[in-house]
Amino acid sequence: MTQTKHRICPICEAGCGLKVSVENNHVIAIEKNSDDVFSEGHVCAKGLSLAQLHDDSDRLRHPLVRKNGELQPASWQEALDTINTKLAATIDAFGKSSVAIYAGNPTAHNFGLSQGLGVFAAMLGGSPVFSAGSVDQLPKQLACEFMFGNSSAVPVPDIERCDYLLMLGANPIVSNGSLWMVPKFRDRLRALQKRGGQLVTIDPRRTETARLADQHYPIQPGTDAWLLIALINELKVDGQQAGYLSTGWEILSRHLDDFDSEKCAAQCGISLDQILLMAQALRRAQRPVVYGRVGTTLQAFGTMTSFLIEVLNAVIGSLDMTGGAMFPDQPHAMPGGRKHGVDYNRFQTRVSGYPEVLGQMPAAAMAEEILTPGSGQIKAMVAFAGNPAVSHPDSDGIEAALGALDFLLCVDIYHNETSKYADVILPGTSPFEDSHYDSFLGSMGYRNAARYSPAILKREQPSEWHQCLHIAYMVNHQAVASTEQLKAFEDDLLAGLVSSYCADENSPLFNRDVQELMAMIEPDEGVERLLDLGIRAGRWGDHFGSAEGAKLTLKKVETHPNGIDLGLPEAARLADVVGHQNHKIDFAPEPIIADFSRLKSQLTTDGFKLIGRRRSQSNNSWLRNIPMLTGAKNHCALEVNHHDALQLNLSDGDEVVICGNDQTLQASVLISHDIASGVVSLPHGFSEDDNMRQARNQKGPNYNRLVPSSRIDVVSASAALNGVPVRIEKLQ
Repeated sequence: MTQTKHRICPICEAGCGLKVSVENNHVIAIEKNSDDVFSEGHVCAKGLSLAQLHDDSDRLRHPLVRKNGELQPASWQEALDTINTKLAATIDAFGKSSVAIYAGNPTAHNFGLSQGLGVFAAMLGGSPVFSAGSVDQLPKQLACEFMFGNSSAVPVPDIERCDYLLMLGANPIVSNGSLWMVPKFRDRLRALQKRGGQLVTIDPRRTETARLADQHYPIQPGTDAWLLIALINELKVDGQQAGYLSTGWEILSRHLDDFDSEKCAAQCGISLDQILLMAQALRRAQRPVVYGRVGTTLQAFGTMTSFLIEVLNAVIGSLDMTGGAMFPDQPHAMPGGRKHGVDYNRFQTRVSGYPEVLGQMPAAAMAEEILTPGSGQIKAMVAFAGNPAVSHPDSDGIEAALGALDFLLCVDIYHNETSKYADVILPGTSPFEDSHYDSFLGSMGYRNAARYSPAILKREQPSEWHQCLHIAYMVNHQAVASTEQLKAFEDDLLAGLVSSYCADENSPLFNRDVQELMAMIEPDEGVERLLDLGIRAGRWGDHFGSAEGAKLTLKKVETHPNGIDLGLPEAARLADVVGHQNHKIDFAPEPIIADFSRLKSQLTTDGFKLIGRRRSQSNNSWLRNIPMLTGAKNHCALEVNHHDALQLNLSDGDEVVICGNDQTLQASVLISHDIASGVVSLPHGFSEDDNMRQARNQKGPNYNRLVPSSRIDVVSASAALNGVPVRIEKLQ
């Protein structure tokens, strides 16, 4: 008998609702869910391909353990015993700090995995944590940490009500939003333009989004800060930023005054007249807003650029305002109050002295922290749903480091370029075998909504939450847990979390009885208990019987498979989201102010600058094995400006060598009128490893081999992957 089940797609930040037809524990069809209150029927090829992902014969379904130099199938007991033995030996010999953690992109889309990873990290204490964030969003989160004292307070455009959207380095037609959940962006853009509004894009490449814009300005890669400073200086005379409770504005303003607008224009490649037109449009608009993404974070001034975007939003009076840059709210809440400082530079990497950012070490330091002998050397790593061998700078160096580890454990659905160095691989679950709730991204939606989808297929292996608990238990007890011991361990963790809510004077659960609340949590086991707790403690929660209004619980959300619409974001939320103890926005954090001197010394270099790009059918370094997504030709071609191609005597399809970081890549040429002269573009996330079955359908040159690990945004130490100097030579 065929059943129709509801599912939220966990692949990207659109979070689209799906209707899935299931028969005998097998998916037979997937279609859009037009009734989903958030995605409203939007779906892309990635969501429709999930059945192929689930059924992929290359997807891992059983543990693999290295024996006699080869990874071989093993039982769960053997795999867990091996992990326990290896971790215990490493910790006994070198301490817990010798075991590092790596978190890949999918952890942000998987509630069980993200929560379980957090438990494991807590058991390790101060061990090094790396993530894909330092080749993605960490500069933006750090900028928000500096300004608002809250790295999760990431403002997003109020697309439903703005009338002028200035977009830097973002391509939501392809990405479906990034640090901004905005499915159906094309339709929302049409609605914006229909009501008389405008979209203006700033990007070295005329992207799929820029082609729909009212105006597009090509910019020199990595120079967005210069443009933003010129705009702020032109507009700050209006004085609108004075309306925010803040500190440091006079200090910031003095430093901005040191920048000449003519030089700003020359640096960024956008004329001063065009900059003045942009400033005039921002001034005249009733509800303007500024937004930037990976093009602004993956550069040498990623944190400063991200910070200046919100400064500009403040200057034009759009921060925390209807139609401007708003702070959405979500049902799930974590305990926590005002802070005594920002989560930054509380410790440094031991080799290069890079700063800690939000509890993490930059991936730029990963290889040297593994390969450099001495106290604190990383000897083992647990990698959750990630592939740093492909997705991080200096990929050859990363591979050498992974191969030098005493022990590597990977939790993943595929055997990839990273896990080929593993001693043990635990198979993750498919998107149909685990529940889904947007925890990290839920506070970045274009509108507020409560949505949850349970697993729709019976699992073939333990959930990733329970896998993480097993590993965490081993660290704490140096033993493999029995079923009863693991349940008791989970109970203790839940009790500790409930205690945190009850001790938080800002929580509606403050001073409640811990055991009383424990007894009221509805699921009997699993990560859903943490989810139920967080929803009930949140703004719309039932507060375990003490709330008025919506009174949400996980059970109530689950009874609404199309989601519960909680309305558009509300203005005047700064008092709720600012985490600084003085309740004020900080316009002059010391690391940003200090970085202005580095910006002034930025040099314009000759030669080609390499930037990335992506297709809607790809997703970082995975989904390379799905037939529905692998049909495009030249998916990894080097996009070259038509004038530059003429100078280099290149034609479409010609083979070229790309040189950088003492490495060379070979790629075919795609001649384009959509990319600025002097700029070339290559997709990221691919490799040419012939041993990886996962990538057999989509091989390509690995962009990150051309980027040295030392090329970073100094403030966050995140990788500066855009604007990389390269040399192009026609292959003879």
